[in-house]
Amino acid sequence: MSRVALIFGYGANIGKSVAASFAAKGYKIAAVSRSAKHSESSPDYLSIKADLSDPSSVEGVFARVTSELGHPSVVIYNSSATSVKNTDPIAEQLSALQSDNNVNIVSPYIAAQLATKSFAQLPAEPSKTFIYTGNKLNFIVVRPLLGLGVGKSGGAHLMHYLAEEYRDQGYKFYFADERKADGAAVYGAIDGPAHGEFYTHLAEKKEQGPWLATFVKDQGYTKFSDSVV
Repeated sequence: MSRVALIFGYGANIGKSVAASFAAKGYKIAAVSRSAKHSESSPDYLSIKADLSDPSSVEGVFARVTSELGHPSVVIYNSSATSVKNTDPIAEQLSALQSDNNVNIVSPYIAAQLATKSFAQLPAEPSKTFIYTGNKLNFIVVRPLLGLGVGKSGGAHLMHYLAEEYRDQGYKFYFADERKADGAAVYGAIDGPAHGEFYTHLAEKKEQGPWLATFVKDQGYTKFSDSVV
């Protein structure tokens, strides 16, 4: 049986690199993007267009993937949004925050719940893994990224919770966060291939590792003594 990797947020950097890494391991790839323009350039992938600010779209994605490829054993949530501007009128700020939260928290929550349903349909052998692409915003404040900071903090808690909730079933959940060697945030210097290498490593592990999966390019998982600042 072919293994399937479902990737939400198939963009030109992380998404593309992660998909290529899993494809190289023999996975069938389902690539989800808002415009589908990136995934359409990869004819071997199942390309799906979805707006994740509408959480109801997630169920349709899973339905199509399971119908056309089979149940995924790996689900990557790489989508994110930040659109809150405190200079906007309150009504617009509220709408933006709700939209950001849908992309950053609500849709990945639904994706994780549906992933567990798919995992339950798979035989025991394939490792079953859900990875949320995070950053250091669950520890630090970067103005003006309020919507993203709230979202990544929520995403981190979600992965922590689910890692504990499903530990006995063998389902793995990770909040993956690329760092510099000194533990600082990489900010815009995100390395797509490093994500691909690390994500396939996490997926191949049989047991749950640290849910807060901080990693450094060419070093892999690296534990840092983080505190909220």
